[in-house]
Amino acid sequence: MTGRVRVWLVVLAKFAITFGLLAWLLHSINWSELLLHISGIPASPLILAIFLLMALVIPVARRWHLIVAALGGSITYFSALRMVLMTVLINQSIPSNLGGDAYRVVATSREGMPWMRATLAAIVDRLMALLALAIVALFGVLALLDYTELADHRLLALLGTGFIVGGAVVTWLFFRSRFAAELSDKFDILRRLIDALSALLHKPANSAYLVVLSIMVQCITIAVMCLVVINTGLKVPLLPMVGVCALGLLIARLPVSFGGWGVREGTLVLGFAPFGVSREAALAASITYGLTELAAAIIGGILWAMLTAASDSKSGQKRHVL
Repeated sequence: MTGRVRVWLVVLAKFAITFGLLAWLLHSINWSELLLHISGIPASPLILAIFLLMALVIPVARRWHLIVAALGGSITYFSALRMVLMTVLINQSIPSNLGGDAYRVVATSREGMPWMRATLAAIVDRLMALLALAIVALFGVLALLDYTELADHRLLALLGTGFIVGGAVVTWLFFRSRFAAELSDKFDILRRLIDALSALLHKPANSAYLVVLSIMVQCITIAVMCLVVINTGLKVPLLPMVGVCALGLLIARLPVSFGGWGVREGTLVLGFAPFGVSREAALAASITYGLTELAAAIIGGILWAMLTAASDSKSGQKRHVL
């Protein structure tokens, strides 16, 4: 099987999962109730949600700028901002987050950074974002478990905490072990990844700053989803609402569907069901949030085009002067 065939099979699988889940969720629902929930959302919270999602490109671009610098690259924050704007638009347009990462790799390599180091920077950035979301989602799920009737919910909470913390410690010990060093001699990509992480961890203050930035991004994203949920009219206590939204965002980030559609809706439907929320109301909240993400990405794409045109015009004027 060729690489191109494999890629197309993955794309088709994601389309099948996305539309299969949406078809299952939308089957036998009250469409009038669904549209009533969506149309009843005030405009001002939606505008605020879109603005907050757009504002997230500022810390995300800062994280990308610092990671590239830590791995030996040299790009301006303005360039990092433009890259992130286009990355968000691409990730909302194609059935894989890898498209946005590929764009950043190409754009960063054009700025003079070797493409392998740019690829490693994208991998590190993705891992850091997922780790931050997992940490935030963990605390949200712990709050959700406190509202369940599971007798062992505290044990599950401890196991979840131990899994994430233990996984982080084991990963850190692995990359510092002799075994990893021996493997890196055989696998060049592993050696490069170890070198990249070592360069990033060389300055603990910068690493902590990157983690704080990542956690802040995830907290704001969850807050935006909760804002949409509240204004959709769902009557759910705040802490379990945060837990369901955090879990929905975490699952939506898994590369199994088109832009997280389908899996996010399924998570919110199942997560809010124990609180008496109808399928129509949960779907309305999730669909509305997905549309706010799409709107923010489109506006970001327009902003990218304006910034790129301004940058090209400025570069042209400099060449004309010279």
